[in-house]
Amino acid sequence: MANKKRPFDKLFAQLQDINDERGRHLNTVLWSKQGDCSVILEIKNPVPRFSTDAELYMQFCDVLSNIVQTLGEGYALQKQDIFCKRGYHHDIPPEMEFLSQSYFRYFEGREYTDIRTFLIITQEAGKNMFVKYDPKKWLDFHAKVAKVCDILSDKNIWYYKLNKNDVSDYLHRFMTINFKDGAFSVNNFKASDEFLTIGDRAVRSFSLVDVDVIDMPTVVKPFLPVPINGYRIATDLFGFMTNVPFADCIIYNQVIQIPAQQKLKRKLESKSKRHGSMPDPSNKIAKADIDAVLDMLAADNKLLVNTNYNIIVSCPLNKVTPVSSFIETKLYGCGIMPSRTAYNQLELFQASFPGNAYTFNPDYDLFLTLSDAAVCLFFKEHTKQTELSPLLVYYTDRDGLPIGIDFTGKEGKVKHTNNANFLCIGPSGSGKSFHMNSVVRQLLIQDTDIVLVDTGDSYEGICRYYKGTYITYSKERPISMNPFKITRQEYDDNFGEKKNFLKTLIFLIYIGEKAPDDVEELVVNQVIVEYYEAYFHPFEKYTEQERQDIIHLLTLKHKMNGEYDKFEEELEKKYAEQEKQQEVVEPVEQTEPSDETEEKMRREKEKKRRWVEKLQNLANDKAASAGEVAAAENQLSRLTPEVMEGTYLMKLNEEVDRMEERRRKLKVTTLSFNSFYDFAIERIPQICKDKDVKFRIADFSALLSRFYKGGELEYTLNNDADASLFEQKFVVFEIDKIKEDPVLFPIVVLIIMDVFLQKMRLKKGRKAIIIEEAWKAVATPRMAAYLQFLFKTVRKFNGIAGVVTQELEDLLSSDILKKAVVANADVTILLDQSKFKDNYQDVADQLGLTQVQLQQIFTINSLKNKDGRAYFREVWIRRGDTWDVFGVEEPPECYWAYTTERLEKEALKIYERHFGNIQQAIIEIEKDRKKANVGKYLDFARQINNHQNIMSLW
Repeated sequence: MANKKRPFDKLFAQLQDINDERGRHLNTVLWSKQGDCSVILEIKNPVPRFSTDAELYMQFCDVLSNIVQTLGEGYALQKQDIFCKRGYHHDIPPEMEFLSQSYFRYFEGREYTDIRTFLIITQEAGKNMFVKYDPKKWLDFHAKVAKVCDILSDKNIWYYKLNKNDVSDYLHRFMTINFKDGAFSVNNFKASDEFLTIGDRAVRSFSLVDVDVIDMPTVVKPFLPVPINGYRIATDLFGFMTNVPFADCIIYNQVIQIPAQQKLKRKLESKSKRHGSMPDPSNKIAKADIDAVLDMLAADNKLLVNTNYNIIVSCPLNKVTPVSSFIETKLYGCGIMPSRTAYNQLELFQASFPGNAYTFNPDYDLFLTLSDAAVCLFFKEHTKQTELSPLLVYYTDRDGLPIGIDFTGKEGKVKHTNNANFLCIGPSGSGKSFHMNSVVRQLLIQDTDIVLVDTGDSYEGICRYYKGTYITYSKERPISMNPFKITRQEYDDNFGEKKNFLKTLIFLIYIGEKAPDDVEELVVNQVIVEYYEAYFHPFEKYTEQERQDIIHLLTLKHKMNGEYDKFEEELEKKYAEQEKQQEVVEPVEQTEPSDETEEKMRREKEKKRRWVEKLQNLANDKAASAGEVAAAENQLSRLTPEVMEGTYLMKLNEEVDRMEERRRKLKVTTLSFNSFYDFAIERIPQICKDKDVKFRIADFSALLSRFYKGGELEYTLNNDADASLFEQKFVVFEIDKIKEDPVLFPIVVLIIMDVFLQKMRLKKGRKAIIIEEAWKAVATPRMAAYLQFLFKTVRKFNGIAGVVTQELEDLLSSDILKKAVVANADVTILLDQSKFKDNYQDVADQLGLTQVQLQQIFTINSLKNKDGRAYFREVWIRRGDTWDVFGVEEPPECYWAYTTERLEKEALKIYERHFGNIQQAIIEIEKDRKKANVGKYLDFARQINNHQNIMSLW
């Protein structure tokens, strides 16, 4: 008995590696049994799912149209998008931290749809019985493949050429419709008119177009606009294929054949004439349609192509009907009526194999259209994947799949930002604190030192879990530092930075939110500089150059205020009296010279003074000749100013001596606010006298005295910080109790920021400061410069500065904060903004949000993506030039660690007291909650608090 012919016998002729003339691998070519040659590329569709950006879909259509134009006649472009259901898995090494283990166990096995995309370039062999080798055609094929790769590279579309093993694996997996990881096998195969049977699964093909009817929309767009929250959001026409119920694998096969254009045009022209020869209404319409197509071909140089779109679905045998109903309903929503006559299931399946683009039956499988319309029906989206970065913060994508992103935007393989600073905005109840707890946890376990300023106990639980330092302000134990204490190295390297901080602090105490005037700025700046000079370089005497500079300034000052002129008049008056009385001036009593130079100058001045007296006597001598009198007067006019200036110089030197003595008496032996106060109160009056300026020293003294010895706030600025703070990885300052204190609140926030800056400079590695709501304390003109400095400086030291707020309008209405925070934060995080939707344009303008970004922002928490998932909230994150919406979904263990509910915290502490540590407490309280079958954490916490004991002891 002869062997029965099998449908898959000799489906392909050969799989061949091709090298170039230098022996380097060029392409792996798949030969069909007809002699068609193909090269297969794996690519990544460039449009992210739920991007909402219609322009991205249009751009990919342009790329595909360009590829079709590049290939030209005699080529086919086949695109296969494979949607495979998988179970999530993440390796959990035993050394992984407990909450991270809980996170990945929570998602273990969660079903998601993986999308892989393949682009197959096929050259038609021709219709002859025998395939003849044509060297020009062969070279043209490889040249076209190279051009397609260049187009993809130019548009930053990732691609990979499949090698022999890859192609072989691809073909075998296609045969079994199994694209899951691991081993697979070919099972029993059976064909019917309705579907194919492979083992215990049904495989059905859905042709999108019935060539006899062609129920397609008159206008085809490359995306589907879906209304969400008042916006028309762009999604893929076939986005529904990621969540077809019961389907374990879907292959969307898209084929474009590019036939000979002139031959087709002649056929169309002939057809148009036939319709025109029979003048009935339907023929007139047909002729008009054909003529319109011909006009477009002539005007726009478009291509006519034969196309086929085929959805191949694998599902359980008993689920074919609901799967078919779901797909048909979704296609109706796109305006597409799928073919109901696709009884050639086996033939469709065979023709859909990679490289078999030319095996479709032209009579009932292909329909003719324009190339740009054809590519509109291609699938264009990809699912996000975990990024390549040493720093990963895990969120979920919008389908619930955990993915890690480089939170900073600058540490990953692809750089999106220049700095890692962030601004997080979310109204009350949007899940802001829960989100930030998740971020803090993941930063901590990735070797990040964190200083956090909080106003509401939002981080008490996680701080206790990670054994951080939790500092709460109270009258009994106020938060205190010694911001005036610095090391010699800090003084040498960063004194300018420290000086600016101290000026900000002093003015905050002295004049509050007002900006200082120029005199106040000058005086306080000089006092700070001299204070540290007195400590690090105790004053002995002025150098000669310093003395000359001071004398010069004093001279200018005295000339400006008239003292110099007054002295000159008094000296002239003295000489006049001497002339009148003809008295001989006795020599000035000599004093011990301070040095040889000074003695020489004194003798020279004395000599000139005596010579002036002699000339004056001669000028007044009646016995002198007229010539002698004129000569004496001429010499007097030259020498008198020199004598006056010399005499005045001696007076100034005496004044500098007194200044020098005052400076010597000002000693600084310790650095603290107290010693600064002592120094400033004595030194400021001297500066005011020296510079002839006015300063409200009484007000300054009174206002600063609250922080001085015996003052009610003395402890705040005079206590050396605990040295362990600089080594502690996690420090939380909880200052809710003073947030209404207009004096203390901004001062405490400021000194906390200074503590962070010192920590930032001293420690290596990544550091972060997160200011939650406490930013209000620094929203003043005086503080803005320091806040801006903080945001600009941290990036130089591998640092992150973050501001978290719910008062969106307050933050963005401040020009200060826009310049200090918004302009210096490359990462923007927004939680649910729907309550601001009607008045959001001003905010959007200030944050620099585009219309597309706004569309995406207002989809937060609005998609139908909550089935089968625990409670979660979505956030929109922009990192420089990239943005997307992510889900914050955490396991119960993390919830217990993060919770800000007072009753839940108290319940956890009951378990912690019993089991001795918080980690075991979390394990046991969650185990008991599940055992009690209580859904809500708060309900279970109430039961625990009512019994004041763990569940097993109730």
